[in-house]
Amino acid sequence: MIEAIKKRRAIRQYLDEKVSDEKLNEIISAAMYAPSANAIYPWDLIIIKNNETKEKLSKVTPWSGHVKDAQVVIAVVGHETESPDWVEDCSIAAEHIWLEATDQGLGACWVQIRGNENAQKEVKELLSVPDEHRVLCLIPIGVIGKAEEEHSEDDFDRTRIKQESY
Repeated sequence: MIEAIKKRRAIRQYLDEKVSDEKLNEIISAAMYAPSANAIYPWDLIIIKNNETKEKLSKVTPWSGHVKDAQVVIAVVGHETESPDWVEDCSIAAEHIWLEATDQGLGACWVQIRGNENAQKEVKELLSVPDEHRVLCLIPIGVIGKAEEEHSEDDFDRTRIKQESY
């Protein structure tokens, strides 16, 4: 597990190569195994492969341009009315997606939607998300076009680790 954590980087450049259904199914499974407060699992995953939809999604924020180049995009949608912990639960599911994509040798990146009302409105319209749900993020996934160096212990700021109390 630590290898996937060390290799996990925000990848924004993808090759024009298909992500296999087998790898995608493993990624989806990883998300579905994510824990949830009170076992509510207040999320839906929308799998987007359509190029026209990806092109439109790439324009919803200033930071989403690379979405159009990914082979697949997963939108993580939260059920705010089902759980007060939807943000945390959906975030864990999203991280499972990202780590499994990394473990599968693919690149991924978190594109924040929650907190940007204009982006949320556009994504909800594009993906027909019900009004009562919220879009946490988009996770574009693809074959890595430009790899980033993996994390190392040199990246640690050990002053942020406290023992027993602050």
